[in-house]
Amino acid sequence: MSTVLIVDDEQFFLDSVVSGLSAMLPDITFIQANHGEQALEKLTQQPVDVLVTDLKMPVMDGFQLLSRLMQWETTPAVIVMTAFGTADIERDVRNLGAIDYIEKPIDLPTLTNSIRRALERRAGGYLRGINLAGFLQLLVLEQKSCRLVIRQGQQRGELCFEQGNLVHAVLDDLQGEAAAHAIVTWVSPEIALHPPVKNVPQTIHTSLDQLLLDAHQMLDEQRRDTWKALDLEISPDASSHAQSVPTKETYDMGNIKESLMAIMDIEGCIGAALADWKSGMCLGSIGGTSSYNLEVAAASNTEVVRAKMKVVAHLNLKETIEDIFITLDTQYHIIWFVKNAPNLFFYVAIRKGPGNLALARYKLSQIESNLTV
Repeated sequence: MSTVLIVDDEQFFLDSVVSGLSAMLPDITFIQANHGEQALEKLTQQPVDVLVTDLKMPVMDGFQLLSRLMQWETTPAVIVMTAFGTADIERDVRNLGAIDYIEKPIDLPTLTNSIRRALERRAGGYLRGINLAGFLQLLVLEQKSCRLVIRQGQQRGELCFEQGNLVHAVLDDLQGEAAAHAIVTWVSPEIALHPPVKNVPQTIHTSLDQLLLDAHQMLDEQRRDTWKALDLEISPDASSHAQSVPTKETYDMGNIKESLMAIMDIEGCIGAALADWKSGMCLGSIGGTSSYNLEVAAASNTEVVRAKMKVVAHLNLKETIEDIFITLDTQYHIIWFVKNAPNLFFYVAIRKGPGNLALARYKLSQIESNLTV
């Protein structure tokens, strides 16, 4: 039986919402918390599939709760109750796979459907609780003023918000947009919320949405340039290959997304990605955890593919590689080549316990045959 935790500081509201949801979703267990600290206690005491939380609460508010959850390896799906939600915002952030927004006053059927969607996606294994981009957009949505101290590994950066506007960023010797571009692409950050800084200098004049878009475009270009340079070292015809490096626009991205979602239905699947081993570009990814980034893993495994392709070429083998298996202590990693696009491969991680390699290979062959690129 799935468990949903509802967090709000108004007890009457909590009781009425839980009562209504219990009637509409009788197969789900609902538990309550009055603030973020109490919610964390309950989350450590029992597994929770979906977290529905308000943002403005005493003791520990929703922002602090979500920032703490971002440090966890596994988290529940997150639905935020806000007074500023809109259909467009809800659609955009759901596409990020991060959070769902429900506008207050709560419409019970809408919340019920949101919980159903979250449980369905979580059952598929590919819904993350919240990511950095979603969290930052939530600060904008709620017009929050605060200072964020963000760490990833040995790096430490700061982002300052004033009434929902990102006004200043600093990372080592970088300030302004250059610092923000670097920070917003971190994949497993630790976040601490602090009160806003008085008289903070305004070094950023671009909207957060534009900053996120620019930062990820620059990251994609850096990866593409890196892998292109590596490929030129082993390509037999470097000049012709340099002119044919594909872009994401070359491919049918809708079909790729459907294929990745189908892979997540394989028993024990942790995550999957589709990558181009010639350009090093990751065309799409799904699943993974905060500490296991599928996009990075797929890009890194292009080196494995390149090395094997180089061996095949040196041995003058007139053969094609169908797949590569890597066995770890608790996982199987499968590199599955796409027959109608030899430069593409699916990278799939499967847990050993529930996973079945024979069944996984069979399903991958079906999915691959339906992939249009």
